[in-house]
Amino acid sequence: MGDTEITCAAGTILGRTRGGVREFESVPYLAPAGAFDDPVPLEQGLLIDATVPHPRALSIITPTGARPGTDCPVVVWLCDPVGATGVADAQHAFVQVRVPHRSGFEGFMPFAADPIAHFRGVADVAEALHWIQRNIEAFGGDPTNVTVVGAGEDAAVALWLCRRDHYAGEFRRVWAANPVFPRAPYEKRKWAARFLLSAPLTRDKLNELARDRPGRVARSYRRYAKAFGPMGPQPYDEAELADLAHVRVAPTLDAGEIARFAR
Repeated sequence: MGDTEITCAAGTILGRTRGGVREFESVPYLAPAGAFDDPVPLEQGLLIDATVPHPRALSIITPTGARPGTDCPVVVWLCDPVGATGVADAQHAFVQVRVPHRSGFEGFMPFAADPIAHFRGVADVAEALHWIQRNIEAFGGDPTNVTVVGAGEDAAVALWLCRRDHYAGEFRRVWAANPVFPRAPYEKRKWAARFLLSAPLTRDKLNELARDRPGRVARSYRRYAKAFGPMGPQPYDEAELADLAHVRVAPTLDAGEIARFAR
């Protein structure tokens, strides 16, 4: 169990204090669901032991002195933080949140019943941003001063969240480093996904396959990506972005520049 705790709408969250920061390494934010199902927010009011990392949970780092009302800027990482940036920035009055999301077939294979421009990998991040709005003030963060950072395929997700039909005012800035979008429309490559998975491309069938043979889904996607490049949100059109004043498309992640940008 941890040596520090925070109580918020999500519940009582247990973490650890070390190196001048408080770390909450595994804060769940989504209810259990099929790999190809849309995300559903987790119920609130839980007791959460966030001392052990988990790949499908939020990771939050705060300055030790941050409390409700401290109003630290919040940096939401969709990619891995640069080096020890998470710890360094928390020590310099930032709250850091690492957000996992589905990728590959699970995150971006579209189904006929999906709304236009809807992708599960993007919806995962949107749910995390909702969670941050409800809870981050208890960690000492300012929910009105949130910066989303992504690189490569994660930068594409960050920019997709800036679309007028997706943007919900839950972040103020975006740093998108070298965004990578699919090279060709999925409809032109659908035959390859069906061939590699050897299954009908329906939600129920793919949930069954992911449950019973997850290794096969992962191997099939690696082969798909090797031949055709990564899957992701598409088609990208800058004209569809909301009118945000602070969107930086940069060639790289730069820890110092991001820290200044996020203030």
